[in-house]
Amino acid sequence: MTDALDEALAGRGQIVLLAGEPGIGKTRTAQELALRAEQQGVQVLWGWCYENEGAPPYWPWVQPLRAYVQQADPEQLRSEMGPGAADIAEIIPEVRQKLPELEQAPALEPEQARFRLFDSVTTFLKSAAQSQPLMLVLDDLHWADKPSLLLLEFLARQMTRCSLLVVGCYRTTDLSRRHPLSETLSQLSRQPVFHRVHLQGLTEEDVGQFIQNAAGFSPMPDLVRNVHARTGGNPFFTSEVVKLLAGQGEFGDPAEIRIPEGVREAIGQRLNMLSERCNEVLTAASVIGREFDSKILKSLIGESETDDLLAELEEALGALVIEELPDAPERYWFTHDLVRETLVIEVSAARRVRLHARIAEALEDMYGGDGEAHVSELAYHFAQAEPVLGADRMVNYSMLAGEEALAAHAHEQAMGHFERALGARGVPLTGAEPASNTETAALLVGLGRAQAAALPTYRTEEAVETLGRAFEYYAMSGDIDRAVAIAEMPLLLHQATGFVSRALELVPDDSLEAGRLWSRNGTELARTGGSYTDAHESFQHALAIARRYGDTALEARALAGASNVEFMYQNHREAAELAVRGAELARKVDYWEIEALSRGIAVLSLRIIGDLPGARQQVRVMLDLADRMRNHPLVTNALMFNTTLSLLDGDWETSRALGERALAGGPLDSRQLALRILLEYQVGNSEESDVYLNRLVESIGAISIRNLSFDTFTAVALPMAARISGSNVEVQLAEECAAAAITSPFAVPLFATWARAGQALSAVSRGDSVAAQQLYSQLDPIRGTVVLVGPAGDRLLGLLSVTMGNLAQAIAHFEDALTFCRNAGYRPELAWTCCDYAEMLVERNGEGDRAKAVALLEESLAISSELGMRPLIARVAALQEQAEAQPVRAPAYPDRLTQREVDVLRLIAAGKGNREIAEQLFLSLRTIERHITNLYTKISARGKADATTYALRHDLSSFS
Repeated sequence: MTDALDEALAGRGQIVLLAGEPGIGKTRTAQELALRAEQQGVQVLWGWCYENEGAPPYWPWVQPLRAYVQQADPEQLRSEMGPGAADIAEIIPEVRQKLPELEQAPALEPEQARFRLFDSVTTFLKSAAQSQPLMLVLDDLHWADKPSLLLLEFLARQMTRCSLLVVGCYRTTDLSRRHPLSETLSQLSRQPVFHRVHLQGLTEEDVGQFIQNAAGFSPMPDLVRNVHARTGGNPFFTSEVVKLLAGQGEFGDPAEIRIPEGVREAIGQRLNMLSERCNEVLTAASVIGREFDSKILKSLIGESETDDLLAELEEALGALVIEELPDAPERYWFTHDLVRETLVIEVSAARRVRLHARIAEALEDMYGGDGEAHVSELAYHFAQAEPVLGADRMVNYSMLAGEEALAAHAHEQAMGHFERALGARGVPLTGAEPASNTETAALLVGLGRAQAAALPTYRTEEAVETLGRAFEYYAMSGDIDRAVAIAEMPLLLHQATGFVSRALELVPDDSLEAGRLWSRNGTELARTGGSYTDAHESFQHALAIARRYGDTALEARALAGASNVEFMYQNHREAAELAVRGAELARKVDYWEIEALSRGIAVLSLRIIGDLPGARQQVRVMLDLADRMRNHPLVTNALMFNTTLSLLDGDWETSRALGERALAGGPLDSRQLALRILLEYQVGNSEESDVYLNRLVESIGAISIRNLSFDTFTAVALPMAARISGSNVEVQLAEECAAAAITSPFAVPLFATWARAGQALSAVSRGDSVAAQQLYSQLDPIRGTVVLVGPAGDRLLGLLSVTMGNLAQAIAHFEDALTFCRNAGYRPELAWTCCDYAEMLVERNGEGDRAKAVALLEESLAISSELGMRPLIARVAALQEQAEAQPVRAPAYPDRLTQREVDVLRLIAAGKGNREIAEQLFLSLRTIERHITNLYTKISARGKADATTYALRHDLSSFS
């Protein structure tokens, strides 16, 4: 552990989790490390988790961060928190007290908002640790809420360069395979900054020293042996036994001393040494929680006895059962939670309910008008007191606590609050039964929002079902505004169309509400591969309404949606035009979400049609917008788009730098990994490309639900990499991804076309003329475009035509590809087009082909040499050598054999194997196998013997 502290002090952040049974000394060990850290100038902050559900969201983080905020001056906070201050203020209101000028953070969808919060907290902690090294201690993590654990996982991925040490403590006895902390431990174990320390018990010698320190003399060996055997060396258990023996004055004959069976018995016997009244006070305090306020305690023990309360607390303090909290007058906590557990377990269920009722009402009185700041605590105690106090206040506070958790992006915690409130009202959590009243509908909306944000993708139907029950109630009761609000929720993704169509029936045809719903309807149809005509008409309705009312925001939204439809249906010029108009309108009214969407569509569309300057202009604005909004998915997409533009231009250094930044934020983004694989293959860094290829395979395997965009990228990138390198790069994976993209229920035409482009590259590599013919007929939309970062659509159509044997058609496509790449400035793709075109001409070797091929190869070599494209340089050099060795005109060979087929035939006749032929002709093994198949078909040969006989008969057995 001291090594971890040294590492953190050296600027290499560390996470250490102390694990062990209750009482093993986890907290004590953390305290000792904290003391050592403070002696070396480290600021130490503590946070605790509590067993009950009354803590606010992110409570173990809120406590240390709040302590830091309270002692920091405003300028320091402003500098260290930066633009993330508004996000942190959502969970720590004291930030706004220090920085009252803070504006609200821009609204984001739940997943993005939580990422931004986590990023803000992480950035703040790392920044704070720059001025003074920082140590955070998070105690009792086995009781942490799921959102707090997710924040710990996030921080772990960002800690490599900071003077921050995080120490956590948890009980191994409280963990099961399904415990939230078990998943967090699995995630943390993948991080190099993480270390886990399993604490062991004291040795027999340690126990002897412990007893000697307490008794003032050396104990008898048998006593030491008995205490060690009974306690197992557990430090807390040992301490309780020694304190008990010391209190009883029993350090004499071991045969006459009875040692408690377990730690709770030892604690119980020590508590029995306190007065009966003190035990009653402590028992009441144990129901309040690990921490308790003496003012609340007074209300539990009866007003007539409050004068004695201080004396009872002093007695407990003297026995080291409780401690006063520093800087918190009238607040105490139990010295160990095992003490509290021992007390609370003895309280009968009926009495516990009554105590919770009195606690709940006392807290409500104490907080008064400030109750909303403590809704989680109030909700917990009113829930425990429901049999006595009824459900009304419990439901009210649970709803408020759920809304608080949603606002703090603690979606899992919010689900618990809403489910508890619905259960109290006897409302089933599943099924299609509509809400019966306004309260139930509001609870269902809260639960649905939490489910949509917290549940995995394959369970989002549960959120739709929950929200549907509220929607039905609002629709039937005439609460149109709330029904429309559900239909417009961005959380529902592909399942929203049913709500939207129903909501359209509820609103006037020409209303602004109808305009928003038509826009949403078009968006969902575009996302789900619905009818192009229906989607287009939906946006036309929305645009007409927006212009009628002069609603610029709605018009921008409809234009963005319409551009997306055109993009998905491969009308790229129309998509670019609509997207740019939508972005300009959105900027006028600060509708940044729509501006970002529009800029993204504009970048993609302009890139596809070869407008590199236009695409760069849009991506610059998009990246600036993403950085200002601190929207992680938007930043990732902007970086990815920028990476593709640099790849198409051959700016490898910029592309690599952008890719590194994107992968730092999304290490499993298979799109960015695919781009990096292509980059490294282009320049011949095979070892580096293999590293990213392995990461790509891992990332796809880690995703339980298929991602259409990820599948499409992989389906194209891997066959491209195979063609560049001349090897079989994860052929099976590429085929699986292509099939998944094409058969997806959400396979819009664009993604299906690109997936087929990947299949086409594979068909070309294996010389499959049948597949080439079929795919050629399906790929007409890629004419005059580029597929992702290559190939140019016309180059791919040219390669398919060569595979089909239609060389005249291939020439037309290659010429179009040359024109497209030159106009677009896509130099790497131009170099490959020149090479592929030249290879076809060299093989055909018709009149004028050699001269044309030589010129194309010179152009390809010039570009590839300038850009350092080593695989292409080698390929061009081999083709140049071959072209120079050929006669100017090809002789007429029998059976319409080509020059290349004759070259192969001569080597077969010379006894060469397929691999030897490939090496001698500088061609891939698959290409040679394709030539042999075509050759045997033309000369009716069944094998090499027949081919050799044919060569001898036609005087083709040797090179001239």
